[in-house]
Amino acid sequence: MKPTHCKRLTALTLLLLGAASQVHASELFPNLPAKTIGVQVKIQNFSAADAGYIKAAGFSFVRFGVWSDSLSAAAYQKQVSEAFAAARSAGLPVLLTVRAIKPLPAAPGNTAELTTAGSTFANALSTLEQTYRTQLVAIELWNEPDLPTYWPTGSFDTTFVPFMSGVCQTLQSKPGTTPVIGFGFARPPSAGSASTVALNRIVSEYPKCLNAVSYHPYGMTATQISNAQAFIQQNFHLPGVISEWGVSALGSNGGDEGQASKVGAFIADVKRLGIPLTSIYEWKNSDTGSNDREKNFGLLTSAGQPKPAKMAAEAQLNGQ
Repeated sequence: MKPTHCKRLTALTLLLLGAASQVHASELFPNLPAKTIGVQVKIQNFSAADAGYIKAAGFSFVRFGVWSDSLSAAAYQKQVSEAFAAARSAGLPVLLTVRAIKPLPAAPGNTAELTTAGSTFANALSTLEQTYRTQLVAIELWNEPDLPTYWPTGSFDTTFVPFMSGVCQTLQSKPGTTPVIGFGFARPPSAGSASTVALNRIVSEYPKCLNAVSYHPYGMTATQISNAQAFIQQNFHLPGVISEWGVSALGSNGGDEGQASKVGAFIADVKRLGIPLTSIYEWKNSDTGSNDREKNFGLLTSAGQPKPAKMAAEAQLNGQ
């Protein structure tokens, strides 16, 4: 009897947490429509036509990334501006993920230099926020810093907190109106993980820096996502949001039909769990991907032809 009783209590707890997330969604993200699921695009090939199709499919926002240390180039500024204009043409707000691509200071023990670099990064964020705030769902600080590929020092454990302390200190000193989420972890924080250790420090020292914790639950089941949501809420007193999830149409995943089935099931799961914000990766296949897996996450082909996954997503989204 006790195991069954515990399971029922756990299920009830997760249900209540999900309900709380639904209540908070509109409060967390004022620019987000009633629907809470968006899709990722790449600014270099995102057009007004794409935006119109995305809106018609039932997605409520687009996510795209910007490199902070490229913003000084006029051509790059124009590309970013045109991406925002394309989204605006269809009434789609933007989840803007910002990271740097140049190496960060990495001298052993040089935390002051890292903190200064973080402050510089925050100033770039503030400029973006001031320019595009009426279109922003949220600004996301970084993307998968827990992977060496995306954290410029390659040493997350020792350099992430000093850098993000500089970011959060600067953001808190001149707060904007746009919600801030972080940090787009490749895996959700869990007991004893490096991301949990880092978040505990940052949330404790800068309690007004983040509005939500973002992560990427690739390959996770609905139960695992529920558990991750509960862990985040209980440990950091912040909601969890999914800023990236997708499945490639590889033969090992069942090809196009397998991708469609998994996309439909995932959207149904996050709707049921009441996740305040979810972004699907990605709208179109990417010909620039480094391998077949990376090239085939799109709901459409790279030429813009709908795949079964697009129809599966549309059926779930327009059934909300």
